[in-house]
Amino acid sequence: MIESVENTPPRPARPGPAPRSEVSLRDVARLAGVSPSTVSRVVSGSDHPVSAESRARVLEAAQRLRFRPNRVARALATARTQTIGVIVHDAADPYFAQIIRGLEDVTGEHDHALFVASSDRDPEIELACVRAFLSHQVDAIVLAASGIDQPEHLADMAQLFDLFVARGGHVVSLSEHPYPSPGIRIDNHGVAVMATQQLIDLGHERISFLAGPNELFVSKVRLDGYRSALSSAGIPFDANLVLDGYFSLEGGRAASRRVVESDVTGVVAANDLSAVGAIRGLTEQGVRVPDDISVIGINDIILADYAPVPLTTVHVALTELGRMGARMVMTLLQDGHIDSGVMPHWLIPRQSTAPPPIRADVSVDGLLPPD
Repeated sequence: MIESVENTPPRPARPGPAPRSEVSLRDVARLAGVSPSTVSRVVSGSDHPVSAESRARVLEAAQRLRFRPNRVARALATARTQTIGVIVHDAADPYFAQIIRGLEDVTGEHDHALFVASSDRDPEIELACVRAFLSHQVDAIVLAASGIDQPEHLADMAQLFDLFVARGGHVVSLSEHPYPSPGIRIDNHGVAVMATQQLIDLGHERISFLAGPNELFVSKVRLDGYRSALSSAGIPFDANLVLDGYFSLEGGRAASRRVVESDVTGVVAANDLSAVGAIRGLTEQGVRVPDDISVIGINDIILADYAPVPLTTVHVALTELGRMGARMVMTLLQDGHIDSGVMPHWLIPRQSTAPPPIRADVSVDGLLPPD
């Protein structure tokens, strides 16, 4: 027999957790033996003078009571929201994921929230991201994504950034970006030179380059690094060997089809994702890496060591790049001074590179036998 809803007696409500008692400014003040206003000045970072002894007592009491300042109230007192916006091209890309991890490590330590916006390399989306950050009154904007090389777009971005800075905001760059902001950047020319030089040192002369999207500044700089390394070695540049890798797995995989149609023995990919995609594509076509063709990447993302053939690459400490960028933001928010810098990089040899194969028409000592 099924009872109707009307005839079913109500079940007693389960007892919920006891309401959490929030620690207030007055609680901290009472334990520290100071006034609530003194506690407010200490926890809000106010410029109002507080003696070292009182400050120490407040901090000790706040720690004992596990006091967490109300973010909204603190924002009203300091005109800051303790929020930071970061622009990336794609938060799912391991390159940006590692930078975001580093940013979060530091912003969390300083009780700041991080807003992440993916632009998908679309100028309109990128502008919308910046406008959203301004609307939410973030304290700083971190440019982790390379600038998009479109003059009208750059002018619109600069106008928004200038307005943001005029309001007291800060812009820090971790990328190849034309906006004149302090920050720490990757030596994008240098990493491409190092990757190309590694193949040259192994004996390769016919070397293809898997370029990033044409509209990005970082793509142009890394391509220039490849060309510089060839020039320094006396190897002529061949534009036909520059292929679109699009900084993506599928881009590298698609480019590998054109690689096998050429007579190259080595591939420099502008980033690790396209390098891993190229290894996958070459393997699918029966090409042995590195016995037939060597492949080298740039960035040393986590995926590099887990590629179908572990990837030789140029290492950049991406998580540390994020941490350093966040520390710069915190220094600026405390009215400190920062100097721009460049991240170091170094080669990580793995199994995807080797000397070029010996051609079948050449003897071991490099000479053709006489007729």
